[in-house]
Amino acid sequence: MNKFEIRRLNLIRLKDEYCDGKIVNLARVLNKDQGYVSRLLYEEGKKYKKNIADKLVSDIESSFGLQRGWLDGLTSDSNQPIKQNINKKNNGNDGVKIEVLDISASCGNGVITEREFASVLRSIEFTHEFALKMFGRRSTDLIKVITAKGDSMTPTIKSGANVFVDTKINYFDGDGVYVFIFDNEIYIKRLQITGTEIIVISDNSIYEKWRLDKQCMNNFYIQGKVIIGQNIEYIYFD
Repeated sequence: MNKFEIRRLNLIRLKDEYCDGKIVNLARVLNKDQGYVSRLLYEEGKKYKKNIADKLVSDIESSFGLQRGWLDGLTSDSNQPIKQNINKKNNGNDGVKIEVLDISASCGNGVITEREFASVLRSIEFTHEFALKMFGRRSTDLIKVITAKGDSMTPTIKSGANVFVDTKINYFDGDGVYVFIFDNEIYIKRLQITGTEIIVISDNSIYEKWRLDKQCMNNFYIQGKVIIGQNIEYIYFD
């Protein structure tokens, strides 16, 4: 068996044992395109198959906190359960804490913000394993949680939802959902760039799109990019 097949089989182990058997979860951890990751798992001879090159081996092992050489089956614990290997890195450490900020962002007509800095209400703590599945290789230090308010982003983000925001991305990083301030009001909206304008889009079709041109940019500040929306459903009983 050649080294590329060993790497492929061990990547399948990572997918099955650590990522719930889902390629989408594996791609998130590796911060790679899902289609690209799928081709890494193709059997030899299948069209469009990609081999796992040496540089990618290092990236995969680093993403999962595995010892150098694990993917090639060269470490003494290569045959042990994967979670046991990964958890060695985190022994004695607390879980990953994400701060929940005392601020709401509008999914409607805007929420006025009067504070330069939002205070921290509390923290949500995740195990390292679960945080890796949720956030992949992103640094969790700059991920914050805020509350959505309004209905303009439904059904994607409902009013009252917890919104996980990567505040490291405080610039336009391609089409997506962002938290931004415009004219001292804070919004959660989908942003697209067309030519020299930014189009502000609500997922709720009853709200019209609006545009920001160059003259508006002095009052426009991106605070972060939304990476996860956690809608909260309440069930009421008589």
